[in-house]
Amino acid sequence: MSCPLSAILNTEDEAPRVRHSSASTFGLPPAPSKDAPSMPATGFGSIQPQHATRKRSAFAFSPDKGDLYGRRLRRKLNHSPSFFPTPPRTSSLPNYTSPSPPPHELDFTNFSILNALLKYPELTFEVIKHLTPRSLLNLYSVSRDFHRLANTRFTTMILSQSVTHAPESSRIFPFRCYRSLCILDPLQRANAATAKHNSADAIRYVPGFQWLHMILHREQTVDDIVACLEREGLMLPAATTATIKKMWFTMDLPTNAQRGSLIRNPNFWTDQDLYLATLFIMKLDMHLTCPITGEGDLGLRKMLLAQRSLATLASVLKRESMRSQYEMLKMIVALNYRPTEEQRRLDEPILGVKMKNVGMLQYEGWGKKPGVLFQQVDELVVMESVRRGLDMPKHYLDMILYGFVDKGPGIDIWTVEQRKQREERLERGDATVAGG
Repeated sequence: MSCPLSAILNTEDEAPRVRHSSASTFGLPPAPSKDAPSMPATGFGSIQPQHATRKRSAFAFSPDKGDLYGRRLRRKLNHSPSFFPTPPRTSSLPNYTSPSPPPHELDFTNFSILNALLKYPELTFEVIKHLTPRSLLNLYSVSRDFHRLANTRFTTMILSQSVTHAPESSRIFPFRCYRSLCILDPLQRANAATAKHNSADAIRYVPGFQWLHMILHREQTVDDIVACLEREGLMLPAATTATIKKMWFTMDLPTNAQRGSLIRNPNFWTDQDLYLATLFIMKLDMHLTCPITGEGDLGLRKMLLAQRSLATLASVLKRESMRSQYEMLKMIVALNYRPTEEQRRLDEPILGVKMKNVGMLQYEGWGKKPGVLFQQVDELVVMESVRRGLDMPKHYLDMILYGFVDKGPGIDIWTVEQRKQREERLERGDATVAGG
């Protein structure tokens, strides 16, 4: 039975009539009819003439090329209208959006952890806090990239090292008081106080490695002094280390006026500092003299505190110097010996001390102002205590007993070495310490 062609064609697009099958449900066009002319597929199962201007839908897939998943990947989707601008494919994206290659594809042949760390300056300065000053100096000397990075924040690098390794000394010995240990700013940045005058001092000074090594040396020296006294049973409070450093800073001042002005400053020298300084001086006298035989002299303490540095005191307490009468006489000659006219005319060293340095430590400026005697730091402590009315003599007995007797239960206080010796004797069965 034959029928006209119009009976099976649509009146709108002259496309074959199809049933709503599963293919049309998913938006797939049906297979083209053999009798229908070849026309481009543009819609959901419909065929339009070639002169049609309607664009192909985003979900129109080829019905005869691969499975649904493969055809979907090959088809370019574009949901935006033609008039809406789309970003170019070559546009740069942030670094965090680009995935890094897998670990097995990375090339670690030329990898340098230092160069990778230098890309993050804040992290770099946090890491170098844990380096020793010597290691930091070596790194600053051999690495050009780190050298340039450190010059941009030189003050931050040095101060972070000082605060990490010697926080107390970095506060008591400020770098602005030690110009000879500072350097000019590597970036030639101006000092805010003198920049407007256009003077030669317009470039500011920043702390250098010499200042860093100085405060680390003083931190270790003060710890050695306290450890040597405590090893002999002369205990000191924990806050005494800061007081000893303040005494050292006062000794650095070259004139009596500067020393007197500093010790009268209650913000720097507090009443507690004066008390701890008196306690330290008394414990030092107890160590340098013998209460049983009467050996020793208080002049030894005055001679040690008259030196330019407390490093001499630390070396004496550690038995590294002044182990003979010759070394003691040499120190006395440098302190307060007055040479004769004949010795001055010959201009020869006396016990290894040059003539220009003989007897100069007792004068202001360590010999720059002959005739004006220095006021030593122990003398200044006593004078300032009297001026403030602290009445130190009534505390002398407590200072002597500190570290020996606990005022609460009234029992003896054992040092670490004494406790070890007592335990060893108890293990051997020594009855002399049974009641201790």
